[in-house]
Amino acid sequence: MQSLIDKSRFIGLEECTWLYSGAETPALKVAAEAVQTYMRIRSLGPAGRENNARIEASCKANVARLLGGKPEEIAFLSNSSEIVSMIAGAIDFKPGDNVVIHTLEFPAGVLPWLLLKEKGVTVRVVNHTRWQVTPENIMAEVDSRTRIVMTSHVSYYSGARLDYRSLYARLKQTDTLLLLDATQSLGAVSVDMYEADFVVCSSYKWLLSVHGLGILGVNPTRLSAFMPKSTGWRAVTDMFSPNRFESFAFLEDARRFETGYPSYPTVYALNESVQVLLDIGVDRIERHILDLGSELIGKLTELGYEIMTPAESERRAGNICILSDSGDELAAELQERNIYVWGGDGRFRVSIHLFNDSEDIARLLQALDCCRRSSSDRTEGKKEPL
Repeated sequence: MQSLIDKSRFIGLEECTWLYSGAETPALKVAAEAVQTYMRIRSLGPAGRENNARIEASCKANVARLLGGKPEEIAFLSNSSEIVSMIAGAIDFKPGDNVVIHTLEFPAGVLPWLLLKEKGVTVRVVNHTRWQVTPENIMAEVDSRTRIVMTSHVSYYSGARLDYRSLYARLKQTDTLLLLDATQSLGAVSVDMYEADFVVCSSYKWLLSVHGLGILGVNPTRLSAFMPKSTGWRAVTDMFSPNRFESFAFLEDARRFETGYPSYPTVYALNESVQVLLDIGVDRIERHILDLGSELIGKLTELGYEIMTPAESERRAGNICILSDSGDELAAELQERNIYVWGGDGRFRVSIHLFNDSEDIARLLQALDCCRRSSSDRTEGKKEPL
């Protein structure tokens, strides 16, 4: 399979095999140029600020298209961890309330809820079965005192994709909110922000941008009265109102969650990178990622590797996770061969995006074979002589 985009459009991608998108992606040249544009724009004073506002509006419109929503339903904060913590702090929890999470969740989706134990809130943790969690598993822990369910669309740990649409259809029959982390899916597979109450995503992974931005999609259907417990000048209707030292009013759209300026270099870069994704088409990207993933899973299985990620295409996205007690060591060995994967926590992870092709898969498999033989030789060398 050929890639959907020429590797020359990225900085340094022609000198390595990048299977690391679950951690971060290589830099798009147009995104790098956009950051440089921002730096030049700063010299224009007021005109520069006007351009910032225009690019921010364009970026929100692009992100909204990717999420199937509207620009006014998108907010930009500093990172996804901040967003999860902000939402956790905004819910009026009472002693005896509970939150439901699961064991395939990234720490950013776990830690803010643990703080709530001090308020008498119970954190219910759903255990995975063979590295998968289903809507049924989650709903079994939901009751009348469950205020919110937090889950990733695609697990950073196992690569399994959750059927969040089915989960949300059930949660809408209750008062329980759904916070969906799309950090490991948005830009790789389709995501619908109207099939959750909140959608959060980082800027620097599958969206092909850089660090510095957390994206929040706010579905207004059940959240029209939901207000943050922190604020800033960007969140209010009139920061210079005559009674600004006595009171304020929140904006009604998603901007009420923004406290100050976003990282404009990131906004400029994200505006360009998301446009690249939209031009190619997320449906095409998803098919490419799933087909190339099937190729990799099939060959790894033939070689005897134990795959954590489901083989069925509808139950995975770009992350393919393989059990390994020495995943971090293996990742380091592959890095010496200019092949980038993520290793640790009992596995190594191969992440496939639109710029990957069958040659990348072949190069990885060849390197894995060399690493295996090298490890076997080292083990043989340690045996006691007869």
